[in-house]
Amino acid sequence: MKNQQKLFAFLTLMICFFSATAQKGIRGLVDAEVAFANFTESSNIKDGFLKYMDTAGVIFNQGRAMNAHTVYTKQKAGPAILSWAPNFAVVSAGGDMGVTTGPYLIRPKALTDTPAARGYFSSIWQMNSQGEWKNLADLGIASATADLPVREINEISLSAQKPKEVSFPAIQLMDSLLNQAIAGKNSEQWKGLLTRDSRLNLDQLHPLTGEKAITAALLNAPDQLQLRFLNGGLSAAKDFAYTYGMVTNGNRKENYLRAWIYQKKEWKLVLQTLKW
Repeated sequence: MKNQQKLFAFLTLMICFFSATAQKGIRGLVDAEVAFANFTESSNIKDGFLKYMDTAGVIFNQGRAMNAHTVYTKQKAGPAILSWAPNFAVVSAGGDMGVTTGPYLIRPKALTDTPAARGYFSSIWQMNSQGEWKNLADLGIASATADLPVREINEISLSAQKPKEVSFPAIQLMDSLLNQAIAGKNSEQWKGLLTRDSRLNLDQLHPLTGEKAITAALLNAPDQLQLRFLNGGLSAAKDFAYTYGMVTNGNRKENYLRAWIYQKKEWKLVLQTLKW
């Protein structure tokens, strides 16, 4: 009897262990985003964000990075229906941090309503100590081209590498140098950061992919643009990082959100969401 109890306890422990670790990797990342979307669409925006945002997770408004739980706890649940789906996802080699992006639609009250707003979201995810994926940062842009359903998801899983010793202050410096380059329209400073998979979600435009398209868009930035780093984070494998900050365009204040990956012994900018 005691042996059976020990066996049962062992099996229970193994089930808990695999339940906590089975979600790692690109599949777990994408599934978390889809679950977030499905729950929010069937429930409401407030409950969805309170359930899936990390307790330290941030959303953005007019240059500010605000704690999502603080914001949504104070709000009343409304009738608007938010629908979205990922079409691009990248996960760290450790399988516990990544980014997703894709189209979203907002309808006034019912799924049959004509969308009142549409655009593209960008979300940074991290698996917590309980084995749950939680959203660390979420920023959206408006775009008339956004539509659902998504036909295909472009997925990238970073291969295990041994990046040179890197700390988050080094990522912060890299981010700040990019801010200076964008403000000064110095394309030579950012071209080396872009790959054919790099994406730019720029407010009011269709998402752009690749160095040529992204460079052309950034060279059209407002002349008085200023960008300032606020915060971010680094994966345990030190091959994935995210940064976010404030964008000032005259009297207008907005935000940016970036995802960085370590590939072929270099840091690359895989996704940038920018509002000005």
